[in-house]
Amino acid sequence: MKINQHLLTITGALALILVLAGCGNQSTKNSSNQMAKDQTVNISTDSEISTLDTAKASDSGSLTPLYQIGEGIYRLGPKSKVENALATSTKVSKDGLKYTFKLRTNDKWNNGQPVVAHDFVYGWRRVVNPKTASGYSYLFEGVKNYSAIQKNKLSPNKLGVSAPNKSTLVVHLSHPVPYFKLLLAFPTFFPQQESAVKKYGSSYGTSSATTAYNGPFELADWNGTSDTWTMKRNPNYWDKQAVKLNKLKFQVVKTPSTGLSLYQQNKLDVVTLSGEEVPSYKNRPEFKKFVGGSTIYLEMNQKRVKALKNVKIRQALSQIINKQSLATQVLRDGSTAPKGFVSTNFFQNPKTGADFASDAYEKSGVAYNQSQAKKLWAAGLKQTGVKKLHLSLLSDDTDQSKKTTQYLQSQFNKLPGLSITIHNVPTKSKLSRSTSGDFDLVVSSWGADFADPINFLDLMTKNNPTNNGHWANSQYDRYIEASKTTDANNRTKRYADLVNAEKVLMKDQGVIPLYQPATTQLWRTNIHGFVWNPAGMSNGYKGLYVTK
Repeated sequence: MKINQHLLTITGALALILVLAGCGNQSTKNSSNQMAKDQTVNISTDSEISTLDTAKASDSGSLTPLYQIGEGIYRLGPKSKVENALATSTKVSKDGLKYTFKLRTNDKWNNGQPVVAHDFVYGWRRVVNPKTASGYSYLFEGVKNYSAIQKNKLSPNKLGVSAPNKSTLVVHLSHPVPYFKLLLAFPTFFPQQESAVKKYGSSYGTSSATTAYNGPFELADWNGTSDTWTMKRNPNYWDKQAVKLNKLKFQVVKTPSTGLSLYQQNKLDVVTLSGEEVPSYKNRPEFKKFVGGSTIYLEMNQKRVKALKNVKIRQALSQIINKQSLATQVLRDGSTAPKGFVSTNFFQNPKTGADFASDAYEKSGVAYNQSQAKKLWAAGLKQTGVKKLHLSLLSDDTDQSKKTTQYLQSQFNKLPGLSITIHNVPTKSKLSRSTSGDFDLVVSSWGADFADPINFLDLMTKNNPTNNGHWANSQYDRYIEASKTTDANNRTKRYADLVNAEKVLMKDQGVIPLYQPATTQLWRTNIHGFVWNPAGMSNGYKGLYVTK
């Protein structure tokens, strides 16, 4: 999912760092601790909520709360272990093309009405409807008739999903999808209440009052632009006895120093630190560090800027950037230089156990070589017939984002004839401009939504709605297609397809990986039970509790 550079506020990141990332968990539960009477936690986040419409949410600022107020067929436990949520049983055909789910009959929407199998059918059809323009519709690619629906050859009602009765959901796939169960824990696959969506129309998901949900918490005090909101325990949730917190209060804090001050004043219980603050707090018992499954990268708009179609220009822009210096000297928060587009410590070779990022490593795609960069730049300008180039650089308006763009500008200024204008804007505006193509260069972020390299690599296929730079490579697309079709059931061949795709992406410099982010936070030591699951964080706040 798209995430903020300075990501993760606890579940958040889901997105990043989580964003999936990774493969770690954090749990501090101590059965001897006595529960506090006031089960309230105050949390800072650097991102506003863009939307609560599960069909349209694509950034961590929106997906994080959706994991808490909604629920789907499965949830993910530590190490991305699939756990039943609304499903009570699952039957899969021998050929892997048919899934039959039996659903709980005691789950309710926040308005008290029952959640039924049709709510999944309606929600999924709405996501794949081209008119919805869902940024995550491509995740349904393996569901029968998806491709034809996207080409307007079939109605969304022909999607391979049906509800024979209120508690049975049947899904037909067009080809085996090795990670299908992981997808079903992601908010885009959550149910949607048809009556609520139709009642609120274009206002659906734009405020806490115009959204239907069925998860552990209810959302209050969010009007679409609020920088504070509250989550309360949902009395209609089927597993409400497992939810210990009464209330979570959120506050958008974009400056880490402000957040730290509020933490020190006991006005915040969870706060994200800047790189400057880490040395002073890294040995404290409340210090937490989350790493893995996410990447920060630069997209180059080849549709808007003709010169960016030139591979040497793209390679020059990449090789002039000292990624190691950016991570360790500028950010200083535990972030690391990237090996490629797909994160390290994320996925392993099914035969050898080697890290995917190591197997797919293509040095030229992430190298720092100032002299070579200048040679490539000169050659690229000559080939494109351009002597000078002025580019805009778009990113978020957080402190960390500003540090990153200022550093990139200083690096790019080393290329003769290149000038850069920085635009740091609120996350919601950045996402909108990025999606509409209103940029030359944009600092983007991705945190894996499920534990498979395809979740990163799919983004760069020619027609993926998240490929905002419009990079295209036919060989790359063939590798990705083979991994989903002819080689889908052969783990070794599929893995090789994905490795080869990553190498093509890096050789052609389709994107410029900048760094792998780390999130460092302070948690009051009386907050326990949180399970950090990079691949979706779908357990989120449900397990949190406060002790005396």
